[in-house]
Amino acid sequence: MTTIDLCIKSTHVLNVFSQLFEPNILWINDGKIIATGESSTFHARRTLDYADQYIVPGFIDAHVHIESSLLTPSELAKVILPQGTTSIFTDPHEIANVAGANGIQSMIDDARQSLLDVYTMLPSSVPCTPFEDSGATLTAKELKPFYQNPTVRGLAEVMDYPAVSSNQPDMIAKLNDCLQAGRQIDGHGSGLSRHQLDVYRQHQISTDHEATTIQQIQERINEGFYVFLREGTVERDLENTVGAVNESNTNRFAFCTDDKLVDSLLNEGGINDCIRKAIQHGLRPETAYTMASFNAAQAHQTPFHRRPQSELPSGHRCLRRPI
Repeated sequence: MTTIDLCIKSTHVLNVFSQLFEPNILWINDGKIIATGESSTFHARRTLDYADQYIVPGFIDAHVHIESSLLTPSELAKVILPQGTTSIFTDPHEIANVAGANGIQSMIDDARQSLLDVYTMLPSSVPCTPFEDSGATLTAKELKPFYQNPTVRGLAEVMDYPAVSSNQPDMIAKLNDCLQAGRQIDGHGSGLSRHQLDVYRQHQISTDHEATTIQQIQERINEGFYVFLREGTVERDLENTVGAVNESNTNRFAFCTDDKLVDSLLNEGGINDCIRKAIQHGLRPETAYTMASFNAAQAHQTPFHRRPQSELPSGHRCLRRPI
């Protein structure tokens, strides 16, 4: 018999593969769920029986600009970890526009102080436009070394459609460097036609968070995008778009906040607010919680490594199965 760290029992454990709450037993070692169900193989040092309480994975914000919260990564963690968000995919576009590669590195370094899993998507357009007066210009050459860091998970929202469609060398180099590193590319399809979306997919851009209508979402789903339903401080699209989710396409959806001020996070919440509103608008809780966790991980092609339970804030049990 193998001794492991923890055993948790509950009559309501979310199975993200079947999208059902089920009675289950979770066997956890080194912060990971290594087995489920009855077992004569393992003996746990601690056993917790949560009876009728519900167990779901930690939430994931699929696309966020930390700078919009007016907080550093480690301070943002103090706000959103208690709300159930354990991972974020951040685009440090704003600080990169001011401080370039040093700004990106400072955000990565600060995030290490936190229990929040902060995954960086490298800013694709610094500056946003050629005529912008910014503090830095980041070419493919400056971005490429960041892929040596395992917390850097890809290229952030590609917003310069003309550079992609005209095969401008530096943009194509950014896309290729990301793909060669085995990472994923986020899109920014605001105002793009069906033909223009085709161009993005041809370059393996695989997500979008700019859809504001059900029609736009249907176009993106038909093109094979993952769609992040957005609910921020200014851009509040979830109510207008959640109706596009149904049982046949739910695996293509996740949630994001994009830009949310700290007072909005404190008063409303972040991804937990997305879940609550999605359920209020008709989604099954099982579907909403799966979108807020497993689907976001799938969209970003990211194998997560959960910290040991003893390191998590008191009262929180944010569990993940290796994927």
